[in-house]
Parts: sequence; structure tokens; C-alpha cells
Amino acid sequence: MSDSSIRTAFIQALSEKARPLFEEAASYARNHDLDVVVDLVLENDKPRLILAVSRPDEGLVSSYSLVANLAAQRMLHEEYYADSGDIHRQESLLASVNEKVIDTRLANFFRKGFALPLDYINERHPIGFW
Repeated sequence: MSDSSIRTAFIQALSEKARPLFEEAASYARNHDLDVVVDLVLENDKPRLILAVSRPDEGLVSSYSLVANLAAQRMLHEEYYADSGDIHRQESLLASVNEKVIDTRLANFFRKGFALPLDYINERHPIGFW
């Protein structure tokens, strides 16, 4: 694959697969009184999708990011929890940008960082669903 086609594949995964799931989680969280911003950053050599979340009137912003490492052809999943300073990182293949993986990571992020279960995910992926 050429550098251009690699970049296109990663940007497409971020914008077409992950972003709608991030936006859905953001909308749900806003309805539960959290401040949420979703930002797709494409202008550097590491395109990224960022979900930044905070409680109203708090300066602490936690985030879940997907960062493309084009040179290694890997996707970095990074969770940052502002209240504890914990950072969890996992590099995966581009194929990890799919509904099941992203939903699971978003659910874990909101549960751990904000004690907010994303109930709609349980409806989409009921226990025992494969």
C-alpha cells in the first residue's frame, strides 16, 4: 500500500466508523449532564479522533482518543482519566476500529471515568450476542 492509501484508510476508519460511535456516546453523555466535545484532527502525520469529557464547572477533562500511527500502520487507543491521572494505551491493527471494539471501549471509559453506563450499548450488544 502506498503512504497515501494508508493515510486514506486510517482517516476513513476514524471519520466513517469511529466518529459516529463517538458522537452517539457524546450525545448520550450530554443528556446525562456531562460536557463533551468530539474532535477529528487530520492536519498532522498522526490523524486522531478525540472524545473529551468533563463534568460541568470542573476543570478536569478526561479523554478517549484514537491516534493513527501511519508509519507503523497501527491505531493507538488511549484513555486518559483526569481525576486519577491514569493513562491506558493499547496499539492495535486498523481492524480494531469497529463497532464492537469501540462500543466496548467507550462503555468502559464512561463507566470508569464518570460512573455512567452507556445503556444503549447493552441493547445493541446484549450479553451472549455474537
